[in-house]
Amino acid sequence: MSISKAEQSKRRREFRELHRSGCFVMPNPWDRGSARYLEGLGFKALGTSSGGAAWSRAYPEGDLSMDDVLAHAREIVEATSLPVSVSFESGFAESSEELARHTLAAANTGAAGIGIEDGTGVTSNPVWDIDTASARLRVVRATLDALGPDAPLLVGRAENFWAGRPDLADTIKRLQAYAAAGADVLYAPGVTSREGISAIVQAVHPKPVNVLVSSDTGHTVKDIAALGVRRISVGGALARSAWGGFMRAARSIAEQGQFDFDHPAIGKELDSFFTYSLRAPAELSATIAGRVEYRMGEGPLVEIPLGPAEVILSAGDVVFAWTEGSWRQEAAIPFANFCRYVADGAIVLRS
Repeated sequence: MSISKAEQSKRRREFRELHRSGCFVMPNPWDRGSARYLEGLGFKALGTSSGGAAWSRAYPEGDLSMDDVLAHAREIVEATSLPVSVSFESGFAESSEELARHTLAAANTGAAGIGIEDGTGVTSNPVWDIDTASARLRVVRATLDALGPDAPLLVGRAENFWAGRPDLADTIKRLQAYAAAGADVLYAPGVTSREGISAIVQAVHPKPVNVLVSSDTGHTVKDIAALGVRRISVGGALARSAWGGFMRAARSIAEQGQFDFDHPAIGKELDSFFTYSLRAPAELSATIAGRVEYRMGEGPLVEIPLGPAEVILSAGDVVFAWTEGSWRQEAAIPFANFCRYVADGAIVLRS
């Protein structure tokens, strides 16, 4: 079921606002369940993953058709209430007419952002020259402008690092040209050094920059934010992490005859999450029967006192309200944490 035009506009406005200041993490789910769970952890936006989408459909990355990519985008958009940025490769188009038509199809998924790469898909010439890539972005920009002020954000991507051409000066020239062509956000996957990231941020200022963290670079969110980055994504890293656990467990059975399920998710917790995610928004009564913790800002963890509490469910956060003496107190925890506490028996919901 597609989302309404009003809901599309709301999400796109929220997404645009996220890029105005500060730094946020935009993780990349690969299916409906992973999208819903990331929302339950309190993230404010999501991005599709071309690799995660392909592997979930038994294809190598880059081999999905445009129709497959659009169907995946709709799945993620419809699974949550969050803004979703869609990785749309190079637009699946050669001509300007095709590119405009395909951009409109991507926007019609309900996407809050559309990422366009400068990759060609041709091994001998893996990236478009800057002038051609910029001209293509101007086509996309004009198509989105025709949709009005609540159109999806346009993300301009320089793929030369990932295409085996790790030339930072070329990357910066490309991103500056894409900013001039109308990209709202700039993105150069493969640039991981602090010096490189900082140089890109300064070169395209005041346009926001997305940094990809798809492996353990040693950088924290705070480290990357301190460089002036507005947005962090993880690409296919979460999907690869899930596949890694699955592959190790399956190989232990096939190759050693052993059942090595290392740190698996708890089925009761997953059932709790998906049961209550279907009920949100809702107001419930509860009894705090065990240790339930919340954090005020960046302060220490604090326990919600044992006893009765009122619960307001939403897909991102769950708000608890209780009385201490004559005072009404409130606290919020991520929805996913609430579901874990319910599964553990620390929170008992009353009918």
